[in-house]
Amino acid sequence: MNTAAALVPKYMLDFKCIGSDCEDSCCIGWNVQIDKTTYTNLTSVSQKALRDNFKSGIEKVETPSRTNDQFAKMKMDSKTGCCSMLDEQKLCTIQASLGERYLAPICATYPRNIFWVNNEQEISAVMSCPEAARLALLNPEKMEFTHTEAMLQKNAQSKGQVFTDQPNPTFMNFFWDIRIFTIEIIQNRNYSFPHRLIIMGLFCEQLQRLIDQNLESESDIKGLIENFKEMINNNAELQDYGTFPQDHEFQFIALNNIISKNLGSIGSNARFASCVQDYLDGLNEHKDSDDKLDLVNFYQKGYHSYYKPFMDEYEYIFENYAVNFIYSHLFPKSESKNVYKVYTILVSHYVLLKLLLIGMSIKHKGLTTDKVLKLIQSFTKISEHTNVYVKNIIDFLTEKEFSSMGHLSLLIKN
Repeated sequence: MNTAAALVPKYMLDFKCIGSDCEDSCCIGWNVQIDKTTYTNLTSVSQKALRDNFKSGIEKVETPSRTNDQFAKMKMDSKTGCCSMLDEQKLCTIQASLGERYLAPICATYPRNIFWVNNEQEISAVMSCPEAARLALLNPEKMEFTHTEAMLQKNAQSKGQVFTDQPNPTFMNFFWDIRIFTIEIIQNRNYSFPHRLIIMGLFCEQLQRLIDQNLESESDIKGLIENFKEMINNNAELQDYGTFPQDHEFQFIALNNIISKNLGSIGSNARFASCVQDYLDGLNEHKDSDDKLDLVNFYQKGYHSYYKPFMDEYEYIFENYAVNFIYSHLFPKSESKNVYKVYTILVSHYVLLKLLLIGMSIKHKGLTTDKVLKLIQSFTKISEHTNVYVKNIIDFLTEKEFSSMGHLSLLIKN
């Protein structure tokens, strides 16, 4: 792994932490795990005041759960969710007093995701960081990739490595073909974003069938990609968005139930809580509306009146979100060889965000990039932390046997 370069989306070249100017903090609302080396370094510093502060702000994980990687954790304020190491300006006292090399791996690395593909490092950013999300999502140009300096310091946390040259042919031998093609689908602006997401799903559904049948040769995988390229360019049925079914009642009831079910899971994430409240306030306007539509039709009217006009202009936000997801999750990598499930997780993110934005747009009689960014950033923060929202959608689809593209399109399409 002796390399000085890393593959990155170009927005990473402009990213740097903006510290106390940030509208959120990466040190609030998380469980920050500390490895044994970091714990030992912090509790052994020569300055007594610092040493005592660290000892009081860090607690060891109870045995037998304690490991070298998860040896201790930062204490969090029960009311604010703030890390005990934050000062009054919400800056890290460890970094300020000792430098970055004393930080725990997760703190030294966030908001970056680091992976290795074969022997090349890849770095992207998690959209729970407001500044990273701003740079990644609000660029109207298609997301592009380049190389920059790799992160090789000892406390940089890598999330894993994949190899694409397996001796026995599997779909992972065609990792780059699949990855590049799915990004091409998502960035094909001849189609609306929901239409692109459905096309990607149809491809993933057929790819999963090949995997399940052990049909993973070069002719199988590359043949499927070439077939889809031909259909995208020439298949009238695939090109017609009206081909795909929609059911506003199914969509609203299923997704609203998931949001309602998890109102108690928001915790200290005040930004997400305010977005959810805006969503609820928007829907509650139905009660006072002179328009005697039922709630489902009121929701759909909000989509057409407020959400759609904004997204018609700013559709690149979700395009960038999806491309970043594909790249940062090493798609089509899957521990269980279930590529289609990884796609379903992406859909789960999109449909929940869309639902909340429709309600928010009703309350505010429109959307702004600031409001959309606030929701995506705060939702990512809570979904990365607890994952309950996405888990509930996956469980719902599995339990009801609604995981086919016919059913997923009902959640995607309005």
